[in-house]
Amino acid sequence: MAQKMSVSITSPPDREKLVAEINVGNEQWAELNQEDGTLKLEFYPRPNGEFWQLSFDEVLEALDNAKKRLVGE
Repeated sequence: MAQKMSVSITSPPDREKLVAEINVGNEQWAELNQEDGTLKLEFYPRPNGEFWQLSFDEVLEALDNAKKRLVGE
């Protein structure tokens, strides 16, 4: 069953710049940040230890959305 992917722009206390958090359902899948002046994508493990299995097209759409919301491109 596919879960909805969402993007939130946040200001975590351990970052100087805003980040885009990408969630699948209620679990964080990745974070797009620009701490050193370039975009970096960090992936998070699933809490239950299982592998992420996501729709390729939905992942591309979420990443594009995150980039647009974070840097306006």
